[in-house]
Parts: sequence; structure tokens; C-alpha cells
Amino acid sequence: MSTQAECPVQLSPKSVVVEYGSSVAVNCTASVPHDGMGWEADDTGVDKTRDSVITWRVSDLREWDIKPICYINYNKTHDTQCEEELPVTIYKTPDNVSISIVNHRGPMMEGEQYELQCDVQDVAPVQNLTVKWYKGETLLDQTTFTDTSITPVNETTALLITADRADDGAQYRCEAELNLGAEGPQPPPKKTSEPLNITVHFKPIINKTKLPSTVTVFRGYPVELVCEAEGNPKPKISWSLNENVDGDKLTVSESTPENVYCNASNSVATTTRHVKVYKPVKPIINVTKLPSTVPVFRGYSEVLTCKAEGSPEPTIRWNLGANGIVDNENLTITELTPEDVYCNASNSVGLTIRPIKVVLKEDYLPLIAGLIAVAVAFISVIFIFIYSIYYKTAKMGRYSLKDAKPSVQNGNI
Repeated sequence: MSTQAECPVQLSPKSVVVEYGSSVAVNCTASVPHDGMGWEADDTGVDKTRDSVITWRVSDLREWDIKPICYINYNKTHDTQCEEELPVTIYKTPDNVSISIVNHRGPMMEGEQYELQCDVQDVAPVQNLTVKWYKGETLLDQTTFTDTSITPVNETTALLITADRADDGAQYRCEAELNLGAEGPQPPPKKTSEPLNITVHFKPIINKTKLPSTVTVFRGYPVELVCEAEGNPKPKISWSLNENVDGDKLTVSESTPENVYCNASNSVATTTRHVKVYKPVKPIINVTKLPSTVPVFRGYSEVLTCKAEGSPEPTIRWNLGANGIVDNENLTITELTPEDVYCNASNSVGLTIRPIKVVLKEDYLPLIAGLIAVAVAFISVIFIFIYSIYYKTAKMGRYSLKDAKPSVQNGNI
């Protein structure tokens, strides 16, 4: 049997795509006179006939490599036979499509990588197969195959994912689709796996919006802190201050420590958030170190020190009235200092003023010392005078006149 470049027959349809086990029918029509035409197709061929149209028909097509040929014998003036092969594609949808996690069971851990596997069983032809990966309704990836086998095969494809908290509760699935061209069924036949539900364990994340890093507490006005955290498994909330306090709420007041911590814990990790408890306090001046009245002696100086406690730390300055302002804790006062001075301690909460009365005093010590010196000198003079008289008197008392005779001449004895 020989063939020609063009055979005067027409196939309708020109090619067929048939599901395995289904029926098929194709007409072969001769466009010229002939001595006979028929179909050759192994056990399903059609005997030669002189009709101009002959049909190849199979009710249950199960021969994977079948190649039907329509042939025609020219009239007696020709000694040749021509033929036209019918392209036949037999397909079979998968018996089963399944998805699994390779070498892993149980919850995934955030940040770790996992391999998902899709198994497609008994599908043909594999070169027309596309395996698609979905997360929910989002297409993640797809795989095609170059195997030219026309009989059913099993295929496996994989997808690597890194577990993320956004994956918790997500559903992954894979889908096997046979793209058989325009002659094939539309839409393309496909089979989808059961969804794979993903559970991801991840460490707690504390809601920073609801729990600021700094909280201001005024005296007499407590504030409630709320610590909320997202995590899987569900986190347990506790607070660390002087003692541990369980629960997501904590009331802070002026007696609360300056530093408190919210701890959110689960089996993955513990997350801690530090909260600074800021307690504003109006300045309090230390009156022990700064009396309300301060004496200053003429010719001498004194140093006054103004100390104050408060939150924020107070700023200290001295108000000297018309003499101006001194920005310092220490103030040196003299006889020239105004009688009234004021220590001002201020912060963002308020101002505290401590009035000081400067009392000028005279120093009488030099005068007293002078008077004492004069008195001592005077007493010394008196003493010397008395002593001198006594000395003279004592010296004259050593002589005596015994039997004294009066002088005849002058009448003296």
C-alpha cells in the first residue's frame, strides 16, 4: 500500500479526544470516484465499501495506542491506494488526587520550612497534565510534565512553604487538570484533592497599641492597663512587678513600682513588654535644710541650699526680687542681700515656693573683746598702783629710833 501527499478524503472530525472507555464516531468522505474505501484500526476496522462516506465507530474505546486509518482505492485508471490517519488522544482523569505534608505531623512552627506533596494517581496522558497549588482561592504554583507516555501513570509534585502565622487555619489543596486542546472537553477536566488544613504555632505578639510603653499616673487617679496578645496556642498573660499578677488587666497607682512588665507565654515562647509607670509629683522642698529665717552677720556671708524632690526632677532657682534671679541650688547671702528671698522649685506638675527671711545681725564680739581688754588693763594698773604703795610701806617699816636725843642746836631729837 502506498500513500500520496494529499488523499482525496476528508475526516470529520479531523482529530478526536476521547475519554478512556467512551464511544467515538468519525466519518471519512471520499471526494473522488473510487473502487472502494474503508477503515483500518486493528479489531475495530471497517470493511471496504464503495460508498462515498464510511464511519469508524467504537462504543468502548480502550486501546491506548490505536491509530485509525481511512483508505481509498482509486478507480481502474489508478493503481494506487491513499490513506489518512486519524489523530486520536485518549485521556483518563486521575483516580485520586491527595495532598500531604512530607515527614511531619501535627502543628507547624512559625518560621520553619515544610514540604507539601501532591500525589496524582493513574492519569493519562501525563504530558497534558498540569498540577496547580492553591492556598484558599489563591494560585501559588503550577507544574507541567514532559513525559510522553500515553498510558496512565502516577505523578508526584512538591511545594515548599515557610510557615507563617498568616497560614494558621489556611487550607492548601492541589488540583490535577488535563489540558487537551480545543478538541478536548471544555472546561478542561480536573480533579481536586481534599483540603489540607494548616495549624501554625507561633509566639505571642503583644498589642502595643493597647499597651503603651509609658503610662502617666497622678496621685489619687489609678489607671487600668490592658495587655492583649495574639499567639497560638493562646497565650497566658501575667504581670511582673513586686509580685507576679495573673490576668490581662492591671491597675496601677502612685504606689506601683516604676517598672512593670507584661508577660505573654505559650508553648512556643514568652514575649515581654516593659511599661514605665510615670508618676508626676509637684516639687517638695526640703524645709529641714532650708529654714524660713536665716541670720547673717555684717561682714560675713552664708550659703543657703534649696533641695527639692519631685517628678520630673524639679528645676531650682532663687528669686531675689529687684536683685534678679539665680539659677542654682545654692545662694550666697550677705548684708547686701534683700530681706526677703524665695526658693522656687518647679516642674511640669507645678511650682513650690519657699520664702526665706534674711535677718541682718551685728557682730558685738570685737567690742566685747575690747571692753574686756580695757577692763583687764585698768585692773592691771590698779593692781600695780596698790602694789607699789604696799611695797613702799613695807620697806619703810624696817627702821626704828631708839633713845633718840634732841639736838641742842636745832632742837631736833
